[in-house]
Formats: sequence, structure tokens, C-alpha cells
Amino acid sequence: MRMSRVKGRRLRLQQQRERMHCKKKAVALVMTGLAASVPLRGDAATLTVLQDINGDFDYMENNLERIRALDMAKLYMGEAVQNMSLAGHYLEEAEGICRDAAENLRMAEENQLQAEEQVRLVEAELKAARENRQQLTSRALASQQAVADYLPVWYEAQAELQQRLDVRQAAMVARPAGAAGSESSYQDRQRAEWIEAAWEEAGFENNRLPELELRFAGAGEGVTAAADEEAQALEAYWERMAELDAEADAAQEYFDDVSSHLDELKELCRDAEEEEAEASREIVELEMELSRSRQDVLDCRQDVEICRSEQTEAITACFQALMERNDSFEEAVEAEAALKHFGEGSGAQSTLEYYSWHGATGGHQLYNANSWYWNGCQRELSISNAYVYSDTGLPGGSMSGITDTTVSAMHVGRHQVYDVSYGMEINLPTGESRVHSNAVVPDDLARVSRLGEGWNFTPRLEVAGHIDKYTDWRWRSAYSFRGGYNDSMEDMSSVMHPGNFWSNELEYLHTDDKQQYMLKLQYTRNEESSLTSAADSYRFRDGNGLVGRGYYRSWFTPRDSWGAYLIWSFDGATAYDTAGMGGTGLHRLYGGAGWFHRFDARRQMRLFANWLRTEGDMYEPLTRQSYSAGRRFSVSLGYDWRMDERNSMSLALERAVLHQQGGSGYHSWGVMMSYNRSF
Repeated sequence: MRMSRVKGRRLRLQQQRERMHCKKKAVALVMTGLAASVPLRGDAATLTVLQDINGDFDYMENNLERIRALDMAKLYMGEAVQNMSLAGHYLEEAEGICRDAAENLRMAEENQLQAEEQVRLVEAELKAARENRQQLTSRALASQQAVADYLPVWYEAQAELQQRLDVRQAAMVARPAGAAGSESSYQDRQRAEWIEAAWEEAGFENNRLPELELRFAGAGEGVTAAADEEAQALEAYWERMAELDAEADAAQEYFDDVSSHLDELKELCRDAEEEEAEASREIVELEMELSRSRQDVLDCRQDVEICRSEQTEAITACFQALMERNDSFEEAVEAEAALKHFGEGSGAQSTLEYYSWHGATGGHQLYNANSWYWNGCQRELSISNAYVYSDTGLPGGSMSGITDTTVSAMHVGRHQVYDVSYGMEINLPTGESRVHSNAVVPDDLARVSRLGEGWNFTPRLEVAGHIDKYTDWRWRSAYSFRGGYNDSMEDMSSVMHPGNFWSNELEYLHTDDKQQYMLKLQYTRNEESSLTSAADSYRFRDGNGLVGRGYYRSWFTPRDSWGAYLIWSFDGATAYDTAGMGGTGLHRLYGGAGWFHRFDARRQMRLFANWLRTEGDMYEPLTRQSYSAGRRFSVSLGYDWRMDERNSMSLALERAVLHQQGGSGYHSWGVMMSYNRSF
């Protein structure tokens, strides 16, 4: 019964551990998606649908997934500790059953030894009883033979006695007639009567008896001669009878002796037969006891086999319980470490983007970005680089090569109420900084217009507060120290000295199972920049930037949700050290709405309609980009696929129509495919 309980409890423990492993896999799957998110930049550059808009919706969804993953990690931790405790109790019970099984086996083996010893004792006793019965049988047979051998003597003594009695009887039959009265003669009887009568008269005095005998001694003198002869005959008869009596008595005595001896022999024979019968009964009882003892041995052997089987089963169960306890302990340690180091890990991401446009000019751009990131021990480290091939369709409008390499390191201090992170981002000038004016891609058509800049050092600070489980606020601040670089293919002596900038962003984020919304306000302050060349030198200052973003997403079915966003931005006009102004500045208004459909836990599709309205005009010397008023409308389709616990992929497609001030316009396609691998 106890083994059955242990098996049932082990089954429940295994089921709990399986559920716990499922939750662990779910956490790993969620963390794979979280690793795919890319930190947003802190500047106020033009926003794009494929990167920025989709990235912000992914940021909200990943935050909800992070909350779920954290809940599952805590649940995983609690269940791991509970399973470890349960496994410890099962191990204790299994060890108790193992000890009981060992004790039962010891008792069964002792019972077997005692039963086998009892069989040996009964066999020895039975052997002795059989030998004793054999002796008693021999004695009984000898006694019976002695009786049989002595019977002729008895029969002979009986015959001799009978013969003597017959002779005596015959003699008595043939006795004389005068002997019919008594054994003495008539005269003697008469004389005796006379003496007795006289003695009675004398008062039975003894001293008178001799005198009376003498008186009557001559009382028979008158008997005749015939009486004498009769007396003589009688005397002869009685003498003969005395001899016959003596012979009969001797024969009787002999017969009595023989009969007594025969009785003794028969008594000895009966005793021997009774002893033999008693010995036979004892043998029967011993044989029955031997049969029972042998059956006891068989039963004890069966008990030993059963106890050995139970002990083997108990040892196996104890070993399994020990392994499960160890596994549960390891899982508890792993769960504790996973909760302690929640969100930590490493991975790599590769993004391939292709843009094509036609209109006032026609061109295309291929952008392949690769990044590696690591998060652990309250530190975050990432490195990213890209390869670009771009052609605007104008003379000198082609450029290709790798971009600058960005290295970022952050220290994350997590607390119960708020988190504080700080670190440094470094731009390594690995890309070509010079660019031809005709290679600059028109606004809102492609990803990049320049491969590289100079050395940039950007300290970062982020403070996050946790209002509740689903609501956070964040403040991000970054100040960039920017180095100079050669910027022109037309004038090889041209050197750009970009000014530093300071960016601050305030974010409010709420994500739960029913709805998500996020508000962002970003302000960027630019310092003075300068351009020096052989032909001309001047100073300028880019206008400050202000961006406000609002995102909303709500579920109307378990698999379907809709989302919308509205973004307003303002980039101030560039101010030069001369009286001229670089435009009036730009006002941008982004808007869009779309539909999300989740096929299952791993696959999701999104369909969005996007709209952009730009007012104002501006020229930015740093990017050589000219901006003007216009309208842009696009439709985007995206597909997200988490292939397994470590791999995820996204595919996005955008078809856009751009109308700019002055009548110029473009039709463009944008395709982006990204792959993320978590190590």
C-alpha cells in the first residue's frame, strides 16, 4: 500500500514537473521575443513605419510579454521550491519503505532459516523414530515368536494336567463302597463322636482330652474282621488317591507356572506391539509435521522472493526519488537563478531591408544590419554594424560599404520600486564619412544617407519607476560628444565638426491583457556645429527637436486587436552664423491605425494604414538633407514568427505614395526581414 502511495505521489510530482517545464519553455519563448527588440535612438530624426512605428508597438507587446514571463518565472520558482519540498518528503518516505523492505527481508530470511532448521530437526527426529520403530518391530516380532514358541510347552503342561486330573477322576469313580462317607473309617468317626461328646461334658478342658482318648481307645474292639479288611482297602485307596492328588497338584503347579510364564510373554508381546504402534503413530505425526515444515520452507522462500522483489522495487523507488529530489533541487536552483537573473542572456540579430522608389528620380537601397547583445550581472553590452548599398539614379549617387560600428555598455540597477541604468555608447568610425550630394536619398524613402561619421561618445542615464504591475514610467537622458569627420566627396578638404546634443525623453507605459497604451515626450537640444573647407567655412546650429508620441492597442477577441498611433514632431530651423536662416523648421504629424491577428502563441500578422503630413521647409547641413512640405500615405503588412525557444523571425512590407511641395512625388516599396537568435 505504501509503495502504491509513493508511486501515485511520484506520478503527481512528475506531472507537476512537466507543467513546470512547460512554463519554463514559455518563459524562454517570451524571452526570445524580448531579445529581438532594439533600443530606440534618442534623437529627433524622421520616423519610419517599418522600424520606428512597428518597433514601438513591439516594445509595448514585449513589455507585456516580459510581465507574463516574470510572473511565470516567479510561478516556476514557487513550483520548483514546492516540488523540491515534495520530492524531499517522497524521498524520506521512500527511504522509510526501503528500510521496512530490508527489515521484512531480514525477517523473511530468518523465518526461512528457522523453517529449514525445523525441517532438519524433524527429519532427524523422524529418522530416529523410524530406527526406534524398527527396533520395536523387531522386539514385537521376537515377543510374538517367544509366545508362539512357548505355546507348545503350555499346551503340553495343560495336557499333562488334564491327564492327571482324568486319572484322579477315574480313581475316584473306582473307589471302594466304604469310602463313600468321608475320608476316615466309620469306627474312627464313631470314636471321634464319643470323644467330642465326653469332652463337651467335661467342659472342653484340655487336660481332660488325653484321658478321654484313652478311655475310648478300645471302643472299636468289637468290629469284625470284615471291617478290618475294608479298612485296609480304604487305606490303600486313600494312599493311591494321595499319590494321584500329589501328581495332580504337581501338574497343576507346573501348569500354573507355565501359564504364568506364558502370560508374562503375552504381556511383553502386548507391550512391544503397543510400543510399536505408538512409534508408528509418532512417525505418522512426524511425517505430517515434516510435510508442514517443508511447506513452511516453501512459503518462507516465497516470502523471501517477494520481500527481495519489494526491496528491489523499494531501492529503485528510493533511487528514483533521490534522482527526482536532486533534479528538483537543481530545478529550484535553476529557477532561483533564472528569477534572479531574469532577462539576462545573449543573442544576435540580422536585419535585411530593401527600398525601391521611382518618381522625380528612381533608385534603390539595400541595408543589412547585424548586431550582437549580451545582458548579465546587471550589465548590458551590444555591438552593431551594417552594410549598405544605395543608388539614387543620379551621377555619383551610388554608395556602398559598411557603416560605423556602435558599441554600447550599460549598468542596470534594479530595485523594487524603481530602476536606475547608466552607461556609454560609442560610435566607432568604421564607415566612409564622405558622401556625394547626389547620393543623399530623399526624405522618407530609405534608411540611411551616410555610411559614417566621426568618433562619438554618448553617456546615457535611464530611471524607471514601477507604478503597479502593468504600469511604468521612464526618463531617459543622453548627451553626445561628437567628433569631426570629412563629409564631402566633391571637396576633399571639407571637414564637418558636428555639435554635441542633449536628448531627454519621458515615457508612460501601461500594458495589460486587455489594452496597451504608451505616451512619449522627447526633447533634443543641439549645440553649435561648424564646417571648414578650402572654399568656405561657417558655423551653424541645428534647431532643437520636440516629439510627442501616443500609441494604443486593444483586444476585441482573444486573437484579434486593433491599434492606432498619433505622433507630432517639430524640428527647429537651422541657424547660421550669418543673417540667413536655414528654413522655417518642420512640423510633422504622423497617424495610423491597423489590425493585429494572432494565429497562435508563435505567429502574428499586422495590417496598418499610415499617414504623414509635413509642413515647413528646412535644410540640414549635417545630413545634406532638404526637407519640404508634403504628404505620405502607406499600407504596411507584417508577419512575426517565433520558430522555437531560441529563434524568431519578422517580415514586413510597405507600399507608400509620397507627394512633396512643388509637385514632385514618389512611389516606393519597402521590405524588411529580421532574424533573431538567442543563445
